[in-house]
Amino acid sequence: MLDIITQTDRLTLRVPWMEDVEVLAGYWSDPETMRYIGKDGTGWTREQVVERIERAMRFCAEHGMTFWTVVENDTGAVIGQGGLVPIEFNGAEIELGYRLGKPHWGKGYATEIARASAAYGFEHKGLDRLVAVSYPENIASRRVLVNTGFEERGLSDVYYGVTCMLYELTKERWEGATTRRAAAQ
Repeated sequence: MLDIITQTDRLTLRVPWMEDVEVLAGYWSDPETMRYIGKDGTGWTREQVVERIERAMRFCAEHGMTFWTVVENDTGAVIGQGGLVPIEFNGAEIELGYRLGKPHWGKGYATEIARASAAYGFEHKGLDRLVAVSYPENIASRRVLVNTGFEERGLSDVYYGVTCMLYELTKERWEGATTRRAAAQ
């Protein structure tokens, strides 16, 4: 069983496996890739990636959501992670997030991951609201969030010990954006 959570035309979001560690550790060890993730923007060690994959697997088994492994459908390559978790893994708010290995930047995958994750949260998990955070200078990520339907709520220093831009997406706004996208096609 592949443990598929959801799919798009180009991507599959699935439950993380320990076999994902090597490729993800290669991505997440790169400081440039990680500059907007976490408080210090440094790369993660292999051991940190193992811990995060183990946590993601446990959390998904318990709650049906996590930062899933993202696989490119055409090649079967693991390209990153994305999905839904309680913010900082301990808050009441559900955060939508994504991170891609540098070779997969600029292909529209982040928006695809964000939309698939939001759809899953609203349609399968019964959520009414999602939040997302981004470093203010991370223009690409901020654009992804707006293109997904999130509204910017301003600067916040509540999450992750850094000042970040806070975004919100309600189920009502999501449904309106989905209807408009479908009508445009």
